[in-house]
Amino acid sequence: MKYKEMLDFSLFLSKTEGTDSAAWKKAIQSVNQLMEAMGPYQLPMGDGKYRPITPEAYAKIEAIFDQAVVAVNEYGKEHHEGPEDEAREQLMKNFNKEFLAKSYIEYKNVKPNPNESLKDAMENFRYQNVELSDAEMQRLGGNLSSRVQLSIDLDGVKTRGVFTKRSSYDPHGQFKAILDEMGTKYGKFASFFAAMDDPRFLQEGLFGNDPRLFINIETGAVNDATPEARVQAVYNYHDSVGFDLYPSLDREFEKYRDDPDFFNALFEYSIKAEKLSAVITVNEQMLNLKPGENLDGRNAAMSSVANLLGLNDLIAKSKQIAIKMPSGEFQTGTFMEFVESKDISHIDSIDETRVLGLDAYESKDVKVQLANLQVLDYICGNVDRHLGNILYKFDPNTHKLTSIKGIDNDASFTKRRMTNSTSLSQLPSIRRMRVIDQAMAEKLLSIDEGMLGATLHGYGLSEEEVAASYDRLHHLQEAVKAAPTYDPEKGLEPYLDSNEGPELTVVKSEDWEKLRLEDLRAGNNFFGKLMGVQETLTTENMVNETMKRDLESSKRSLTSMLNPENSAKLLDAARSHKPFMGVSTRYQNVLDAMAAYQNAPSPEDPLHSDGHQKWQRLSDLQNAVAAYQQEKIGLGHIRPDGSPSPDMKGKALSRIEDVDKIGKFASLLEQQRKTAIASEEALREAERKQAELDAFKALSPEEQQIILAQRKAHEQYLNQDLSVRIQNSLAEEEELFEMDEDLDLSENLSMDAANPNQ
Repeated sequence: MKYKEMLDFSLFLSKTEGTDSAAWKKAIQSVNQLMEAMGPYQLPMGDGKYRPITPEAYAKIEAIFDQAVVAVNEYGKEHHEGPEDEAREQLMKNFNKEFLAKSYIEYKNVKPNPNESLKDAMENFRYQNVELSDAEMQRLGGNLSSRVQLSIDLDGVKTRGVFTKRSSYDPHGQFKAILDEMGTKYGKFASFFAAMDDPRFLQEGLFGNDPRLFINIETGAVNDATPEARVQAVYNYHDSVGFDLYPSLDREFEKYRDDPDFFNALFEYSIKAEKLSAVITVNEQMLNLKPGENLDGRNAAMSSVANLLGLNDLIAKSKQIAIKMPSGEFQTGTFMEFVESKDISHIDSIDETRVLGLDAYESKDVKVQLANLQVLDYICGNVDRHLGNILYKFDPNTHKLTSIKGIDNDASFTKRRMTNSTSLSQLPSIRRMRVIDQAMAEKLLSIDEGMLGATLHGYGLSEEEVAASYDRLHHLQEAVKAAPTYDPEKGLEPYLDSNEGPELTVVKSEDWEKLRLEDLRAGNNFFGKLMGVQETLTTENMVNETMKRDLESSKRSLTSMLNPENSAKLLDAARSHKPFMGVSTRYQNVLDAMAAYQNAPSPEDPLHSDGHQKWQRLSDLQNAVAAYQQEKIGLGHIRPDGSPSPDMKGKALSRIEDVDKIGKFASLLEQQRKTAIASEEALREAERKQAELDAFKALSPEEQQIILAQRKAHEQYLNQDLSVRIQNSLAEEEELFEMDEDLDLSENLSMDAANPNQ
């Protein structure tokens, strides 16, 4: 809260010329009362500190705040004529938008805390401070990666979810990370990947990457059955990406073009580059983001707009939090709760959804939720609401869809301005929305620019992004004002791409059941997406080309990394920096372990070679690296974060850097083996599930329902409280615990005593 500026503005307002109507007097009086009540908590005391606030004082000021907001909005509804009154009205609007509305949102979101001043609480109102339990911190090892699962106390409730570190858009950093990984994996071609680190290539050449040049997406066969096919694939890739536009990169390409491992390296790189291209396309072409702009707060900002619209349960709740680390520092980011519903990407092979017809999706509540989600996504400019970013909840008894919920809302708040007929990626236009619920239509008309701006205040969004959100809200409001109300007798007008007919139709609560999904479908709107869910689940092939491609790439990468040529440069460099005399034992151990790893033969089948001496030598190497680095940390040559001390120079610094590179290579090789094994297991599991699904679909409907009922009963049993399960088991097996009255315990005891070895 900018109290001093707000106070100055309010004093200026009270002195402006105009008609002193009853509404004006009440508004000014309410604002002045608010400023007087807030003063003791927003101005420093004699010692320079700020006051905390008691719950009683908070409630008293809250009532004054409510009164001020109502009074200012009531004045805004008055009709004003004449230049003085119009000027006064505009000033009041500015005061409301820039100060009152934002401060109101801040105040409503804080809780009285005797250990924190009200001023600090309001300034940091978007963040909730969280201390992880010892068990949670131990599980994390005191480290928060960019995306990690957590269980935290959120607003007094133990909540499971995903924490994402505060971040900004950094395409070059993401691209550089890929290049560094590839240069480490394929040491022979490190100079080629280093030459790619060119801003022009990131902006232009990256988008030409196409993994399909290396693999047949229909059969999964890789295009290197013959040396000629391999060379042709490499050259096709060269032309597609446009390497010849970058002379230094083209020269590197010519050096390695015929090497079989170069084919493997380009194959793997193309898959990683394709995924990064998709991210850049969304961020730059859809959201209009620039490097350095905020990313992580968008999820929480959208959750805040959902609250404004009364849609708290329509999307997974997100909140900005600050987690206190063992060092005492706070790691800020966004926390999104887990939602217990079906994820289309992870539905089992034998599941009710696999055999459900479209009638199971024709729920009134779901249609209203889809219509509301379209509104929320449109205002927030969410361009990535694909089928996997919605979760689906089915009634276990009726097997009907009962609700949906949006997740992963971070691709939101595009700067793009849209007309009523503009669609953008996964975001349908107003025309394609087709319908809006009557309650939502009325809610939309009650929201003004100040309310939306205050709701989005504090999430790191730019003024341009907030303005674009209001622009989309304004388009929706105008469409609502012009929208006819659905008449069941006439039916819904058919959707026309020619921009004819109404943009929206308002549907009353009692009329939703009269509309079918097919009636509401239009292009990429959410009703059509839901129909796509039903089609996908009932026709899905669980063994897809992406799995085959990832496995093939992982195997080739692992095989190439095991090639001694890829690690030879690391060993040669480390040896070249070895001093003539006085080499440390720890450094010599690293050299010896690296040589032993280098000389160990590679396994014929690296995915199924547990216990092979190559992996043992790799483990020895990692231990040697860890011992060396720990010693250097103790001597102060390496900082705790792993970086060299600024005092290190010359060959001493080179040795530290060499060991660091060797350690990263060893860790990456170990991780690559795990990745390849996981890829193979995923493919085999998909093949098993597909066979299971095919067999399930071949059964009669009655047999399918029997199997589903058995699975449901088993799940209910597993979900029971452990104590309940034990009691049930005891009740069922109580005869096992009945003592035989004829049993002579003394005789048995005497026998045991006589034969202690029994």
